[in-house]
Amino acid sequence: MRVTRPAVTIAACAALVTTMVTGAPAHAADPLSPATSFSFTVNQDGTVVAPTDGGAIPNIDSVKSTLRAYYGTGTTKVDDPAYVFATDGLDGDDVSTVPQKTYLPNLDTSPYATNTKAVADAIDAALPDAPAANTAVVFDVDSTLLSDYGNEEDMSFNYSPAVNAIWVNHELFPAVAGMPALLRKLAGQGYKIYGITGRPAAQETHTLGNLVKAGYTSDGTATGTPLFDGDTLFTKDLANQPWVDCTADGSAATACSTVEYKALTRKHIQDTDGVTIAMNVGDQWSDLEGGYAAKSQKVPNPSYFLPSADITGAPAGDSAMVLPKMYTMAPDGSGGPTATDGDAIPNEGAVVSLIRAYYNAPSSGANKGIADKTTSPYITQLTALEASWTPKITTACQQGVATAAATRLAGSKATAALTTDTRAVTKATKAVARAVRQLKQAKRHHTGASHVVRQKKKALAKARRALTKARATLAADRAAIAAAKVVKDPAVVFDADDTTLWTYDMEDGAMGFAFNPALQDVWVQGKKFAATPGMPALAKAVAKAGCTVIGLTGRNTAQEDATIANLTEQGYVDAAGKPLFTAANYYTKWVSPATPPAYITCADPAKCTTIEYKSGTRKYLESQKGLDIVANLGDQFSDLIGGAADATYKLPNPTYYLP
Repeated sequence: MRVTRPAVTIAACAALVTTMVTGAPAHAADPLSPATSFSFTVNQDGTVVAPTDGGAIPNIDSVKSTLRAYYGTGTTKVDDPAYVFATDGLDGDDVSTVPQKTYLPNLDTSPYATNTKAVADAIDAALPDAPAANTAVVFDVDSTLLSDYGNEEDMSFNYSPAVNAIWVNHELFPAVAGMPALLRKLAGQGYKIYGITGRPAAQETHTLGNLVKAGYTSDGTATGTPLFDGDTLFTKDLANQPWVDCTADGSAATACSTVEYKALTRKHIQDTDGVTIAMNVGDQWSDLEGGYAAKSQKVPNPSYFLPSADITGAPAGDSAMVLPKMYTMAPDGSGGPTATDGDAIPNEGAVVSLIRAYYNAPSSGANKGIADKTTSPYITQLTALEASWTPKITTACQQGVATAAATRLAGSKATAALTTDTRAVTKATKAVARAVRQLKQAKRHHTGASHVVRQKKKALAKARRALTKARATLAADRAAIAAAKVVKDPAVVFDADDTTLWTYDMEDGAMGFAFNPALQDVWVQGKKFAATPGMPALAKAVAKAGCTVIGLTGRNTAQEDATIANLTEQGYVDAAGKPLFTAANYYTKWVSPATPPAYITCADPAKCTTIEYKSGTRKYLESQKGLDIVANLGDQFSDLIGGAADATYKLPNPTYYLP
């Protein structure tokens, strides 16, 4: 189980992949599609190779969507079994953060259940039906025997001792699919069954009780003989476990690692009870590292990871006990229902560690979840992108200004010449009419082949050419006047969150990547957001180049004033100190049940998608406000999809996903 979110987390699958692959993330043919293939490295001891490309990090929201599909939670939250105990005013364990509704796993027919049943079958197949005397099998508890996914959802994937204690003390964890039947069979065949858990000794009684409730008895009922007791279930009690050497991994004895505790407890079981451990089963690699078991079996768990350095003298094969380095994941979570191995899903804990490494944000301490404002791979990448984008956008602005000015000048000249052009057409028309009359007269008095007739024909042709030219000049001037009336001024559209204002500290430090609308509004109204690194300079440059600066955000109308004020405070001002973003050119989203603007078309009027709202607004700006959007900048693909912009610019953001 997870006792705390470690500084870096990781998980792995039973089918090991150990080759490191580097390179850019794979995208669909559409450049405005999220990555679907990822490669990254998180080491066995929890250290991580910091990503240099935010687009190469699995988006944390996409990971959670995939997890929920894999665990079969459905899209609707159900009654939370912990809620009644967290709010009953009894036992002194009330916790206000436990929700009334939560996502719970389907432990019967979900891909997760199918996966764990297959693992149970694999364990059964790997062990002989008739074991030698004193042969044992060791099991971890959380996510190995007892499913703690519902508990993880309750904690929003951020470990909370108080919330976890409610689940433990009220024995709320269900069995992992396939495991009760497996243990009953093994016990019936003569295997000695042991459990080693990271839960503290104070939780031993309730852990044993929960195991009984979950069917870990001789007959699967609550009245059957328990498969575990105080002698065969080991909880963590280092003060009374002298066999655990907290320096076995080569570090000082300031703290005992998971591997030190579990591996040396397995050794203690073998030495004290005279058994041979035929197999060791756990959901974390740190459950399995360190040896003292003939075989080991990994149970899938993509919801968290507990890294641990290995002990000195561990089996050479332990080096393969790392998570895979390559993953495929659809951004909308649609791969979850077809997943056959949960450890092939990017591990939620590993992804959080990668994100924090990318933003150079600590995973513990007073500054936990606070991005480094000076140096990080994120800042390095964004700086390079901005250096590439700025000249392209400013050039587009300058060209747009020049085009608009030239069009207006041409229209002005055409207006001035219109009277003269009209008179020229009238004069040429009369000249043609006169030439026609003169030709007719010549034909009456002379033969068709006469010199006079030929001269009159030439005169008529010349008059007609002059009329055609005069009409063409008039038409060109009229077109220039029309063009001048619809000339478009260049504009650049900026999203707000993580495009102009940096929300990382809120998303991680304040929310732990679990979005809270009420807390978000506190940050918005309090104008707590820093500027996205480098973006004030880019906005100033495009404004100086002549572009109109437009704000287009999913924030609601009640947050508009605070957002503009926050932008101004963070340096989005021109050379004279005037705000670059103003109410006249800032677009926020209406709040339901308010009616959307007439220029927005939504497939579902009750819920307008980001793409419908933003692309509809851009089309309105171009068709009704006299603007040509030469650049559209956003951190979400949904900020950019839908057209109505000459060019799009995507800022990296793996911290949330808005389809």
